[in-house]
Amino acid sequence: MKHVPFSKHDSILVVIALSVVLLGFVDYVTGYELGFFLFYFLPIAIAAWKVGTISSYLISILSSIVWSLSDISSHPYSSVSFASWNTIMRLLCFLIIAHFTSKIQFLLGKNRELSQDLISQVETLSGLIPICATCKKIRDDKGDWQRMEEYFEERTNAQFTHGLCPECVDKLLKEAGVENLPQPAGRLLGTASKQTFPTRKSFRGRSQGVLLK
Repeated sequence: MKHVPFSKHDSILVVIALSVVLLGFVDYVTGYELGFFLFYFLPIAIAAWKVGTISSYLISILSSIVWSLSDISSHPYSSVSFASWNTIMRLLCFLIIAHFTSKIQFLLGKNRELSQDLISQVETLSGLIPICATCKKIRDDKGDWQRMEEYFEERTNAQFTHGLCPECVDKLLKEAGVENLPQPAGRLLGTASKQTFPTRKSFRGRSQGVLLK
């Protein structure tokens, strides 16, 4: 017969179960006048946090049985229904503790995963980015060169708009040989330099939508 070794979770579960039995023995020895009801929460919470939800439910059932046996052995009840009622109430409390502890552990794990994803994204964008000194294209992980706007739009929630700064307006006018424009035309170009225009990708999508109509 092949021997199957205990996993770490199995070992923890066995230790927790033994601690519940030991707690029940202490509860029996001290009698019903001293209550140890709250101490049963600790092994249940540890099982939910370290092992899993199903295991915490099993420890909850074990705790209710152990508590019931120690309580009935300490003093008799006038009716079996009273003892059954107390056992059911304890079991419900134990199951609630197990459920919410498992829920908290699950939510914290999800939050930790999301935080790690955000940190990895920030680290990706904060590292060395190879960029062309002339056309300003960026080389991605696959070795392809992308326009700067496309590179950042694919990896972040940022969207780019294009416009002309006053220095570039003056430079373009000088290259065109129209430095001294009439006042209305100069004012019009100055206003246009403050406008922004959508990126090529968004503009292409809008133009295609117009053509489809």
